Amino acid sequence: MARPQPFPAEPPAQDGPLKRLRNTLVLLMAVLLAGAVGYHLLAHLNGLDSFYMAITTLFTVGFREMGDVNNSTKLFTIFYLITGLGVATYALSNLTALILEGDLRGYFLERRMEKRMDDLKDHIIVCGFGKMGFQAAWELKKAHIPFVIVEQDETKGRSPRFAGELILYGNAMDELILERAGIRRARGLITALTTDADNVLVTLTVKQIRPDIPVVARSAKLGTERQLRAAGADHIVSPYEIGGRRMAALLLKPEMMNFFDVVLHSEQLELGLERIAIAPASALVGQTMREARLRHATGALLVGLVHSGAGLRFNPSGDERFQAGDELLVMGPAEALETLTRLALGV
Repeated sequence: MARPQPFPAEPPAQDGPLKRLRNTLVLLMAVLLAGAVGYHLLAHLNGLDSFYMAITTLFTVGFREMGDVNNSTKLFTIFYLITGLGVATYALSNLTALILEGDLRGYFLERRMEKRMDDLKDHIIVCGFGKMGFQAAWELKKAHIPFVIVEQDETKGRSPRFAGELILYGNAMDELILERAGIRRARGLITALTTDADNVLVTLTVKQIRPDIPVVARSAKLGTERQLRAAGADHIVSPYEIGGRRMAALLLKPEMMNFFDVVLHSEQLELGLERIAIAPASALVGQTMREARLRHATGALLVGLVHSGAGLRFNPSGDERFQAGDELLVMGPAEALETLTRLALGV
């Protein structure tokens, strides 16, 4: 079964398989060139015949001898075979090892992954591939959102679910690693490392490079939200706090939790919840909710409205007037949300 291709923390070393291949070919060509020059000078052969003699002699084919076969030619042939045959054997064994051991294939796969990484943009970086990072990456994969995983432990990332995905092995607190992950082109970052201290350091490092990028940070212990917030985290998620609230809500308000499960999990129902911004060119600008009749025009249900500089208002009245920069919290099937998105963008 295919495995995700690991992306090394550093660029390919200078003594990688491609350099080994190049050195092997250069060495082999040097031996053949020396043989050709020797036969040209001693046996008085032209260029083609000289190379012919050098190759047939070196690889012990021995079809026939050409040119002046004198004592000098014989002595040169003996010396050429003793030295050249060892070099040729080494070169051929090196080429065979490169092919059979998969070094060349791994190198070209690595280069292809580098190209994918360079072309990546508007993606999400997931730091940490533990249980929480795994689930976050899986949700991104299901939503067809491009992402790259940064993980220090090279034993992780072998799940068949992430076969072919970009996994960069290295320290997420290292600026060079974040640069290679495309931090300057990313749309957001999730830091789900094991300790809160590591998540704080990752957030600080990220915000130094990209102060504007949204960061979602994992909080393992209660009370560390303040440090994460001070480091620049835009959103903080505590799995224990969220898990406890959900467990209590399942007993206190089971119908409401079932409703949210249906809305948020597309596997159960093709229903989505989106936040859509109104562009200045949109026909909605200047209209009231009653005039726009969004549900009739698009099939989407307006749940809330966010005016620029104000908070979220649930179930706004029909007299609310849309403005450029407003954000609509809407719910509905995918087709309805796409229709409303085009209307809000003015396209």
